[in-house]
Amino acid sequence: MSVEREEGYRQRACNFAIDALTAEVAGAFAGEGIGTVVLKGPVLARWLYPGEVRAYGDSDLMVAPDDRARAVSVLERLGFAEYCAWMPTPLSLDPGGTAFGRRGAMVDLHCQLPGLNGDPDAIWGRLAASAERQVIAGVELQVPDRDMVLLHVVLHAAHHANMVDGKPLEDLRRALALVEQAGWSSALELARAYRGVPAFAAGLRLLPEGEDLARRLDLGEVRSLQHEIRREDNVIAEELYALLSVKVGIRRKLVIAASDVFPRPDYMRWWSRLARRGRFGLAGAYLWRMIWIIGQAPGAIHALWRIQRAKGQASGARWGRVR
Repeated sequence: MSVEREEGYRQRACNFAIDALTAEVAGAFAGEGIGTVVLKGPVLARWLYPGEVRAYGDSDLMVAPDDRARAVSVLERLGFAEYCAWMPTPLSLDPGGTAFGRRGAMVDLHCQLPGLNGDPDAIWGRLAASAERQVIAGVELQVPDRDMVLLHVVLHAAHHANMVDGKPLEDLRRALALVEQAGWSSALELARAYRGVPAFAAGLRLLPEGEDLARRLDLGEVRSLQHEIRREDNVIAEELYALLSVKVGIRRKLVIAASDVFPRPDYMRWWSRLARRGRFGLAGAYLWRMIWIIGQAPGAIHALWRIQRAKGQASGARWGRVR
């Protein structure tokens, strides 16, 4: 058996296990009266990869914002625990999913779609009301309709704009080759309805064919400063921008900034091998982290300056901010 064929069988087996997990968790949610919509994974595989294998590593499930606490309780009852709860939560992080793990199996629980800044309840209402049905692991589950899937493909690519060779960009490339302009116009209307046009434009512009489509959709020079910074793949630049622009209280900004500079010891032991060498090693790792952040700062400041300068030079440009 060739290596390629063996890898294909392995990925299919992995996908099947994740699909079974999706059916299990969605069924448990339904038993508690919690509506669930399956995102990405098997949905994108069926639409964009017919006859091929699109590997996926976790189960992405979306619930109503008001149902999140109950959904977490159900996951805990099923034996899941929050994955890497000690990870710092930077201000620059878009509201997305929270990962829960159980013996290596992962569920990413969502109640928002990163890039959409409209009312989360309204977004969930549209998603649930228009949901279609797809059989996953022998169970009929709710999945987004085609317009929502298309919108999510673009937003997901924008969210991972620093991943130049990842699945989000390949998903976008295939969608651009498959969908006619009328379909993109419908997805754009959804982006407008839920305050996601800057992220939508940023996602399209990751590929040359998407840039051309953005012109045909009359997006002009609509851009997202946050996503332009994300393309730089500079975490410190993202944090500086977020600290300067996010509309949250100064106390919360200081708390989050402090947790990023001085994260919990569990995170430090993950981040640095030095931190795993007892108390003195942990203290040395904290000192090194401060030096590392200071060393990253000039590049981050230069990246922000360059992007802001480009913004100022873009005649008539309309820059959107993700709040």
